[in-house]
Amino acid sequence: MRFARNAPFFTGVAVALLAASALALWLPALWTPFWGDDYVFLHAAHATNASGAPWWSDFWPTSPVRFWRPLSQEAYWRFVDAALDSNAFAAHAVNLAFHVLASLGVALLAHRVARACAWTPAGWIAALAAAMYGTLTMHLMPVHWAAAANNAMLTLFTTLALAAWIGARDARGRVRVALLASVPVSLALALLCKESAALTPGLMIVVALFVGVRRPRADEILAWLATVAVVVAWLVLRGRFTANTDAAYELGFGSHVVRNAASFAAWLLNVPREALRMVVAGDRAAGLAWMAATALPMLAAWALAFCCSRKALVLRQWLALPAFAVLAYGPYFLFAWNSYEYYAAIAAILPVIAMARCIVGTPRALAVAALVALSSWIAVEGTRRLDHPGLIGRARWAEATLQALERQPTPATPLHVAVADEQRFYAIGGWGLAWRLDVPLQSISVARECPSTGTCLIIESDGRTHWRQDGD
Repeated sequence: MRFARNAPFFTGVAVALLAASALALWLPALWTPFWGDDYVFLHAAHATNASGAPWWSDFWPTSPVRFWRPLSQEAYWRFVDAALDSNAFAAHAVNLAFHVLASLGVALLAHRVARACAWTPAGWIAALAAAMYGTLTMHLMPVHWAAAANNAMLTLFTTLALAAWIGARDARGRVRVALLASVPVSLALALLCKESAALTPGLMIVVALFVGVRRPRADEILAWLATVAVVVAWLVLRGRFTANTDAAYELGFGSHVVRNAASFAAWLLNVPREALRMVVAGDRAAGLAWMAATALPMLAAWALAFCCSRKALVLRQWLALPAFAVLAYGPYFLFAWNSYEYYAAIAAILPVIAMARCIVGTPRALAVAALVALSSWIAVEGTRRLDHPGLIGRARWAEATLQALERQPTPATPLHVAVADEQRFYAIGGWGLAWRLDVPLQSISVARECPSTGTCLIIESDGRTHWRQDGD
């Protein structure tokens, strides 16, 4: 009885613990430098702004692009260049703000789902779901890499669409019309951020089945058909505006499907991508130990939430959880090569809401919150402490190298760059050299070896750099 009386206290402490943990966990990301694709987008955005091109041209390109994500890439990076003065700290602050908004979107969806399912207290379920979602390791890249802002934007607009879809079920009059009308609008914004938003009409069906099976009304059918029409229109435009994508993003069946399925399970268990890379790359003992240190607390959290509260959800809802997660991750199972934690950002939403439902108002809420926070801290801090080939370590190497090069006299052009490790050099790239050394991009030539003549920057496999001048 004493625990029952203190149950709201435990829930409040759990929310506070997760929120404080997430804040402390992600604030250091503000000091991450630009790296990798950041320089590609900076270079392109600065050139576009300098040309005086109108903003609408980002949404209707005149030549094919690799990815048609005008809201989260072209327009966003023009904002970073023009409004933020291409400042890395400010760009990562915006990314962190989008992460907070995405987590609040999860809270809104959780509240709508809780109200539709008659779960109480809906407010605490929403707060717990948002705090837990915002702490997960899968957000590491979107807050540390300015180029990954599209992921938080996708989560925000997707949760807005799903929340409006569920909220309209019990709404009346103009509120109902406004909510249903906002669903295709939110979906359109999500599609302009990332391609996987095309799965939203399917997710709408799964979430509707989760909250309760009933015959849909005519206006709901019309709203759902409008979302399908938005996806079809987007597919047509995407086919017109995009060129062939990288082979790493090709979809197909093969052994990589098993690998991607295993990665998906790892993402839901808070395992960092760097731990998987270590296992594959040969540092197996350390990688497996790191995987266990992150997965076991998260597995315990899932088990403590679900196994001890099996009656908190009905059978239909238990079946809807894996359906939602697998559907949301659908295309990523088929990717030929790439696999990152943040691919599971949408797939985790409904399971996290269900977890919050199972532990709200119980003493277990605090234990689950502590386990999730512990797992995320081990994963994120471990990733930050890795040197190359860890992604954050590679970004630090790139920034230190560029700062050292900036202190030297401006190199003569054409500038040749001999790269021993292309994976390491990706963190700088020709775009990074052009941006930071203020030399024309077209004057930079990257190869495995220096040519016989000309200025050449040699980047060794261990990251050391030195110049070779004519006559050396």
